[in-house]
Amino acid sequence: MKIKLGIITPETHMDYFRAIEEEMRSVCQFRFLTISNFRETKDLYLKNLGSVDGFVISGRMLYESIDKECLDEKVPIHILQDNENLLYRELFRLLLTEPELDISRIYVDYAYVIDSFSEFQKYLTHEGKPINSDDLLERVETMLENHITLWEEQKIDLSITAFGHFVPELKKHGVKYILIRPTLESVKETIREIINEITILKLKSQRAVVACLSTVTAQTPSEEQLHELKVLVGRFLHSMNLADTAQISEGFVRLYTTYGNFMKITSNAHNCTLLEYLEGCISDKVKIGWGSGHEYFQANVNATKAHRQAEAFTDSCSFFINEEQKVIGPMRSMNVIQFSEQGDPEIIALAKRIGINNINLQKIMSYAEIMRTNKLSSEDVAECLSMTVRGANRILNKIEESKYVQTVFEKRDNSKGRPKKYYELLFLDKEGHKLSK
Repeated sequence: MKIKLGIITPETHMDYFRAIEEEMRSVCQFRFLTISNFRETKDLYLKNLGSVDGFVISGRMLYESIDKECLDEKVPIHILQDNENLLYRELFRLLLTEPELDISRIYVDYAYVIDSFSEFQKYLTHEGKPINSDDLLERVETMLENHITLWEEQKIDLSITAFGHFVPELKKHGVKYILIRPTLESVKETIREIINEITILKLKSQRAVVACLSTVTAQTPSEEQLHELKVLVGRFLHSMNLADTAQISEGFVRLYTTYGNFMKITSNAHNCTLLEYLEGCISDKVKIGWGSGHEYFQANVNATKAHRQAEAFTDSCSFFINEEQKVIGPMRSMNVIQFSEQGDPEIIALAKRIGINNINLQKIMSYAEIMRTNKLSSEDVAECLSMTVRGANRILNKIEESKYVQTVFEKRDNSKGRPKKYYELLFLDKEGHKLSK
């Protein structure tokens, strides 16, 4: 199946893409999304998000006009970069071919895009409205206004622009202009890069994934109970427009799917909607272990390991283990604890020196990074390890005995009463990140 690319660009760049379209036709299909105004970019992006595999956008400023909350990380975006060398080359050409041209009577909007060009701005015109608004769209509109106003007031002899959608207005007002555009080869390279990225993502999304499901009951689940769970899983898959691939095996319900479907079901391994659905249908606690692999045998093994992680957790939960033995879970929120069964050599060595379990240390460090602090209470550690506060205190005491922690007393969230005891982990920085040696 061909890759579908959305090309968000002004009309002035269309000749480039038309020239490349035939060359790429065997592997890629272009959907041209031309803009005449920066304000159209976000709507074009959102309107076509579900129908393309990726986007190419003409320039960083166009990309910046899209609210970052709208971006979908599963759909790659590549940008035709603003290349300052093109501007330097054009100015050098002007100096050679038009020596009578007064540089101080040129307006260059590109100068407000490239930070490294600031030292040359003093040679250009200082006329026009200042480009100092925090609002990107207002800044761009001020640039266009300056082009036209300065020309009509005869304060400039030439405009140089990086924005193709300015061209119709510049022509309309008779402004003499030069449009800076990326080279055809750089456009081709950008297209090749995003095609490669999308191809890799598509291959990854077809990796095998298995889910191992069970419910916590007083006795071993009966065939009838397992069948009921399988039916519920099938209904969920049907609601997601996915094939029913659930089977009963070895006392569990096992779901066979792909990595792409797993990411869809778990909101990119952050929140398991299958777990939420089953919790709404079953009064018992639900345990789900997800595993990925290059083939279903490996995925099945990892799913069983992940299910053991879920069983060790107190509440209903969903865990995932990938081919590198990285563990993610419980997938109940956008901030999930991550650790590895293999482990980082530095962390393994640290856990050995302290005298605590390597996995527990990884979980504590992951939790601290999520909370963005190296100061944790006994209740924090109990929550991230799914154990009692007494058990958490025993672990913290071991860390304290090893001189890797110091106790502090602080009030948090304007709470009343006495300060609370926190343990400052000395192997993490103040933001909860692991300190390098």
